[in-house]
Amino acid sequence: MARIGRKAILKWIIEDYKSKPIRFVTEVSGMIFNLMAALILMWYSPNPPMFWAYIFFLLASVLLMSAAFSRKSFGFTIMYIVYLGIDGIGFLKTLI
Repeated sequence: MARIGRKAILKWIIEDYKSKPIRFVTEVSGMIFNLMAALILMWYSPNPPMFWAYIFFLLASVLLMSAAFSRKSFGFTIMYIVYLGIDGIGFLKTLI
């Protein structure tokens, strides 16, 4: 039963890549940037370099927002716009 689930998911991923490869790469890149920001926070805790963490969070938000918009996903587009605003304010506060 588990193999059927894995095959279906793998098929879905391949079909998603084949249908819109640029969007697929954009989403994967956004996820990687989010993970990099989280790893920076984890590795350098309790005093992480917020400048770099926010750079990765902002890049991830822009990429994921554009992918969500491409999918015509209202909820995710709004969510990433809000994240972009929150991270943008945090980044500006880091610079000041």
